[in-house]
Amino acid sequence: MKASKCFERFPISVVKAILVVLTAGVLAVNVMTIDRINQLNSDLSNRKNEATWFILQLVKEYSNFITETHLTPINKQNLWLAYDLTWSRFDIILNSKESALFIKQANYKTFFESQFEKFQGLEKSLTLIESQPDLQSAFQQRVELNFEEMIHFINEKFQIQSPITQKNQTEIKRLLILQKASTVALIILFVLTASIFWVDTKLRLTLQRKDPLTCSLNRIALSHDIKSPSISTQYHLLSIRLLNLPEVNHKYGIDYGDLLIKTAAERISSAINEPLSLYRYTGSQFIVLSHSEQGTMSVDVEQDIKNALAQPINLADMTLLLDVTISRDSYLLRKNLVEKLTQLSKKTAFTSS
Repeated sequence: MKASKCFERFPISVVKAILVVLTAGVLAVNVMTIDRINQLNSDLSNRKNEATWFILQLVKEYSNFITETHLTPINKQNLWLAYDLTWSRFDIILNSKESALFIKQANYKTFFESQFEKFQGLEKSLTLIESQPDLQSAFQQRVELNFEEMIHFINEKFQIQSPITQKNQTEIKRLLILQKASTVALIILFVLTASIFWVDTKLRLTLQRKDPLTCSLNRIALSHDIKSPSISTQYHLLSIRLLNLPEVNHKYGIDYGDLLIKTAAERISSAINEPLSLYRYTGSQFIVLSHSEQGTMSVDVEQDIKNALAQPINLADMTLLLDVTISRDSYLLRKNLVEKLTQLSKKTAFTSS
């Protein structure tokens, strides 16, 4: 029993607010993650593009250097120029900011450093073949062996212009587009969820103000309306009480009593219009109240209500009559209105007992 009461007192609106905040947090994380992925992908692409360009230049200059080693007789000036250009390409790959960072992150730095050391070791051989041309063939084999080792590594690891790499890049772009679309869907779902919560709250507030049997305003709505700021400084009140409700309930059952109440509410509602409002104040009592200066409770309105309630309720097996008492009070201040409602409530309770 205590658990039930605690549950009823627990503010469900707080749970909804927490859920909305959590959803917003997840959405924010998702958006930031996408931005970070795009940023990392862009940075990685820039580094790889620069490294790819420098490696292509290295392969080009290395190939020119190999071509110079095959010439007979050797052109010393062109051979040393090709060596220096290839040496500079190694240096750029290893020390250029973007390229060096990519090679380091991809764990390629050790390989290119070892290849650079092997290439630098060729410098002594270059000096020797100037004085000993018969060493040219052995020198060519050594250079080609180093070059083939480097080309094999590049084709296997770096995958320059590889169709597989291009396919993977296309797949990444497709996945990013899909993720962006899912983010848009998540945003739409978040807006819909928030809207549903808002509509649900509005409906609950509306239901709290409605009497479930007659669908007219209830006592809670009346208390709220007379406490809220109003342009009216004076109120006009019409009290309607069903005198024969206890008798009908006792004699025919509560189903017929409910029918009596519903019929009375429908007939009163049809006899009034704005700015007059109908409230079910107690089980057998209705209140008609004006909320503006134009909503005076005229004698004609009271007579229309009397005429409507005087009509019999024709059922298949019987006919019921509405035995009512009506009282009218005009030009009530808010304080006087509250006192009047308190008196009516006490009077009804005393009569029922």
